[in-house]
Amino acid sequence: LPPLKLGHSVCALKADEGPCKAIHMRYYFNLQSRECEIFEYGGCYGNENNFLTLEECQETCVVTEKPKFCFHEKDPGICRGYFSRYFYNKETKICEKFKYGGCLGNQNNFKSLEECQATCQSSCKLLLLLLLFLAVLLSKKNAVFLRYFTKIKKRQLRHRSRNIPSFCMTPMDRGLCRARERRFFYNYATGKCQPFHYSGCGGNENNFTSRKSCLSICKK
Repeated sequence: LPPLKLGHSVCALKADEGPCKAIHMRYYFNLQSRECEIFEYGGCYGNENNFLTLEECQETCVVTEKPKFCFHEKDPGICRGYFSRYFYNKETKICEKFKYGGCLGNQNNFKSLEECQATCQSSCKLLLLLLLFLAVLLSKKNAVFLRYFTKIKKRQLRHRSRNIPSFCMTPMDRGLCRARERRFFYNYATGKCQPFHYSGCGGNENNFTSRKSCLSICKK
């Protein structure tokens, strides 16, 4: 296996479903398998090794180091062949085509673009390229969804950089009882604090007694 670093200390925590009885499908990083796996979250408490999506878990917890040869300059070698190969360009951070002479050179030399990308190119860069490719193919109608997805992704990155608590990204949960207490939750999709009726027990931590307290914690 390639060397693996944890992107955050919370990724070393064990899965914790919490004391509540709801069933929310979430993802956590399993230190033993070194993979993000699904688990059932009860809806309250638990710990921060708890992600809404597989992608969010992987982006937070998995940091695979690139081999050192990915940072070598392209080297066509000393022979006079004319073979199409690919190398990782450390400046542009993407895999690019070059002509290889056929002998010597260095290890930053791949027969296919896919092999180069899998070895040296980050998943985030691949995702960006995929989105750009889809944007060309999609109709104007479908492009609206792409813009929405990109907006959500940017907000997620902004929240992470500002250390927004992870519970601000959990969905609204009314809880298990039958009361109707006016509360507020942070709507991660819209970036706004919105009212809802809380049942009085259970639920999750995305639950505030006032809009002001919701904004002060989740929209810094």
